[in-house]
Amino acid sequence: MKKSYSLLILIMLLILVGCDSHSDYEKQILNYLEVNLKDFDSAKYKFEKPLKVKINGDEADVILYSVNSKNSFGAYTGYKDRVFAFFYDKDKQYKNGDITEGLNVGFYKIEYLNKYSDMHQAQK
Repeated sequence: MKKSYSLLILIMLLILVGCDSHSDYEKQILNYLEVNLKDFDSAKYKFEKPLKVKINGDEADVILYSVNSKNSFGAYTGYKDRVFAFFYDKDKQYKNGDITEGLNVGFYKIEYLNKYSDMHQAQK
Protein backbone atom coordinates (compact mmCIF):
# COMPACT_ATOMS: atom_id res chain seq x y z
CA MET A 1 0.00 0.00 0.00
CA LYS A 2 2.86 2.38 0.82
CA LYS A 3 4.42 1.75 -2.60
CA SER A 4 1.20 2.69 -4.41
CA TYR A 5 0.93 5.96 -2.44
CA SER A 6 4.58 6.75 -3.10
CA LEU A 7 4.13 6.06 -6.78
CA LEU A 8 0.98 8.21 -6.88
CA ILE A 9 2.76 11.10 -5.15
CA LEU A 10 5.73 10.79 -7.52
CA ILE A 11 3.43 10.89 -10.57
CA MET A 12 1.58 13.92 -9.22
CA LEU A 13 4.88 15.75 -8.60
CA LEU A 14 6.07 15.00 -12.13
CA ILE A 15 2.79 16.31 -13.54
CA LEU A 16 3.05 19.49 -11.48
CA VAL A 17 6.66 20.06 -12.53
CA GLY A 18 5.64 19.62 -16.17
CA CYS A 19 2.74 22.10 -15.87
CA ASP A 20 4.21 25.33 -17.11
CA SER A 21 1.71 27.81 -18.46
CA HIS A 22 4.30 30.10 -20.11
CA SER A 23 6.34 29.42 -23.24
CA ASP A 24 10.06 30.16 -23.28
CA TYR A 25 9.36 33.38 -25.19
CA GLU A 26 6.81 34.46 -22.60
CA LYS A 27 9.27 33.74 -19.78
CA GLN A 28 11.87 35.97 -21.45
CA ILE A 29 9.31 38.75 -21.85
CA LEU A 30 8.27 38.39 -18.20
CA ASN A 31 11.95 38.67 -17.16
CA TYR A 32 12.20 41.87 -19.22
CA LEU A 33 9.03 43.26 -17.61
CA GLU A 34 10.23 42.38 -14.12
CA VAL A 35 13.25 44.62 -14.63
CA ASN A 36 11.43 47.43 -16.43
CA LEU A 37 8.11 47.86 -14.60
CA LYS A 38 7.70 49.86 -11.38
CA ASP A 39 5.37 47.26 -9.84
CA PHE A 40 5.82 43.98 -11.71
CA ASP A 41 3.95 41.92 -9.12
CA SER A 42 0.66 43.75 -9.80
CA ALA A 43 1.01 43.84 -13.60
CA LYS A 44 -1.45 42.02 -15.83
CA TYR A 45 -0.44 40.79 -19.27
CA LYS A 46 -1.76 39.00 -22.34
CA PHE A 47 0.32 37.22 -24.99
CA GLU A 48 -0.45 36.42 -28.63
CA LYS A 49 1.11 33.55 -30.57
CA PRO A 50 4.50 34.14 -32.22
CA LEU A 51 4.55 35.39 -35.80
CA LYS A 52 7.40 34.63 -38.22
CA VAL A 53 8.64 37.85 -39.78
CA LYS A 54 11.64 39.57 -41.31
CA ILE A 55 12.80 42.66 -39.43
CA ASN A 56 15.05 44.83 -41.57
CA GLY A 57 15.86 41.66 -43.56
CA ASP A 58 16.61 39.41 -40.55
CA GLU A 59 14.30 36.49 -39.77
CA ALA A 60 12.69 36.62 -36.35
CA ASP A 61 9.65 35.68 -34.31
CA VAL A 62 7.63 38.52 -32.87
CA ILE A 63 5.26 38.27 -29.95
CA LEU A 64 2.50 40.82 -29.61
CA TYR A 65 1.68 41.35 -25.95
CA SER A 66 -0.32 43.76 -23.82
CA VAL A 67 0.56 45.02 -20.34
CA ASN A 68 -1.64 46.73 -17.77
CA SER A 69 0.61 48.02 -15.01
CA LYS A 70 0.45 50.50 -12.18
CA ASN A 71 1.93 53.99 -12.42
CA SER A 72 3.70 55.90 -9.65
CA PHE A 73 0.35 56.80 -8.08
CA GLY A 74 -0.69 53.14 -7.83
CA ALA A 75 -3.39 53.36 -10.50
CA TYR A 76 -3.59 50.95 -13.44
CA THR A 77 -2.77 52.64 -16.74
CA GLY A 78 -4.82 50.34 -19.00
CA TYR A 79 -3.54 47.72 -21.41
CA LYS A 80 -0.76 48.96 -23.68
CA ASP A 81 0.15 46.93 -26.78
CA ARG A 82 3.83 46.03 -27.14
CA VAL A 83 6.00 44.03 -29.58
CA PHE A 84 8.92 41.80 -28.58
CA ALA A 85 11.33 40.34 -31.18
CA PHE A 86 13.39 37.13 -31.05
CA PHE A 87 15.95 36.87 -33.86
CA TYR A 88 16.88 33.46 -35.34
CA ASP A 89 20.48 34.28 -36.25
CA LYS A 90 22.73 33.70 -33.23
CA ASP A 91 24.81 36.74 -34.22
CA LYS A 92 21.68 38.92 -34.06
CA GLN A 93 20.24 37.59 -30.79
CA TYR A 94 21.76 40.49 -28.87
CA LYS A 95 18.94 42.49 -30.51
CA ASN A 96 16.23 40.37 -28.85
CA GLY A 97 13.96 42.72 -26.98
CA ASP A 98 11.00 45.05 -27.01
CA ILE A 99 10.92 46.84 -30.36
CA THR A 100 7.72 48.84 -29.85
CA GLU A 101 9.38 52.27 -29.76
CA GLY A 102 11.52 51.48 -32.82
CA LEU A 103 8.39 50.48 -34.72
CA ASN A 104 6.65 53.70 -33.72
CA VAL A 105 9.44 55.87 -35.19
CA GLY A 106 9.94 53.73 -38.32
CA PHE A 107 13.31 52.25 -37.36
CA TYR A 108 12.14 48.69 -38.08
CA LYS A 109 10.63 47.43 -41.33
CA ILE A 110 8.67 44.22 -40.80
CA GLU A 111 7.65 41.73 -43.49
CA TYR A 112 5.20 38.99 -42.60
CA LEU A 113 6.78 35.66 -43.59
CA ASN A 114 3.84 33.26 -43.56
CA LYS A 115 2.88 34.37 -47.07
CA TYR A 116 6.36 33.30 -48.24
CA SER A 117 6.20 29.92 -46.53
CA ASP A 118 2.69 29.37 -48.01
CA MET A 119 4.05 30.10 -51.50
CA HIS A 120 6.97 27.67 -50.99
CA GLN A 121 4.56 24.94 -49.85
CA ALA A 122 2.43 25.45 -52.98
CA GLN A 123 5.50 25.17 -55.26
CA LYS A 124 6.60 21.81 -53.78
